[in-house]
Amino acid sequence: MDWITEYENTLKSAYKSPNTINGFVSDVQQFLEWFDITYGKEFDGQVLEQDAREFRNYLLNILRRKPATINRKMAALNSFNQFLISKGTSKVIPIKGLLMADSTEREIKTLERTEQNKLKRAIYTKCNKRDIAIYELLYNCGIRVSELISLSIQDIHLTERNGNTNYSYIIIRQGKGGKYRECPLNAQARSALMDYLKIRISSSDKVFIGQRGPLRREAVDKIIKKYCDVAGIDNISCHVLRHTFCSRLIQAGVPLPTVSRLAGHSSTETTTRFYIHTPRADKIAAVDKLL
Repeated sequence: MDWITEYENTLKSAYKSPNTINGFVSDVQQFLEWFDITYGKEFDGQVLEQDAREFRNYLLNILRRKPATINRKMAALNSFNQFLISKGTSKVIPIKGLLMADSTEREIKTLERTEQNKLKRAIYTKCNKRDIAIYELLYNCGIRVSELISLSIQDIHLTERNGNTNYSYIIIRQGKGGKYRECPLNAQARSALMDYLKIRISSSDKVFIGQRGPLRREAVDKIIKKYCDVAGIDNISCHVLRHTFCSRLIQAGVPLPTVSRLAGHSSTETTTRFYIHTPRADKIAAVDKLL
């Protein structure tokens, strides 16, 4: 039986995001390859607790993967086992009990203020209204690239001015985990989007268009990296702009539940895990005081 194809089709029928599907399928493929080598036979359709435990130990002690990576792969294995259970070939096992505590604090990359200024100036200097709108939405709304390229014309609601009851916003219909949310637009994002829509010429329903049709995530990352080169700063991914957005809100004293809702996180715990930490520079400075 082609377990990978069957599993991938099941994820697609459950409307999982392309990123989730690709990640889970890749992780399960690694498990199946490990299974073949470890037991000297093809996978038989059943995941035992022993299999999950030994696979985790392989990732930790042989490949020396970090706890966050191991936990992600165990989550994929748990999803795969649920699929096998639905097929009647496997049973429930305590995979979640094998998750590892991540003792390291996650250091996320954000843009310093000078880098923000340089990047923004590089983008505005080129006067490409589409690219300006892309930047302002990523920087001032914190949306994911997948959410950006999925935006349709119907998802945009613009007003001349923002008020408490009448304001500009975009709708994210299929965020991570299939979540729906509305993202308010501040003056800069609203203005940039208005300017772009005035000159946009396309019959496509998607908002952001390239020469060959709707932009893909690779194209958006390429656009941002191109301006990083112009600005003379280290190349960043679009996700760094999302991290910068959330970090700016936290630093401005915005309540965690509000930041969590704006970012489309599953819970405030996710927001805390990513953005409430002691920066590496602060920890270095602290131990230096002992000298």
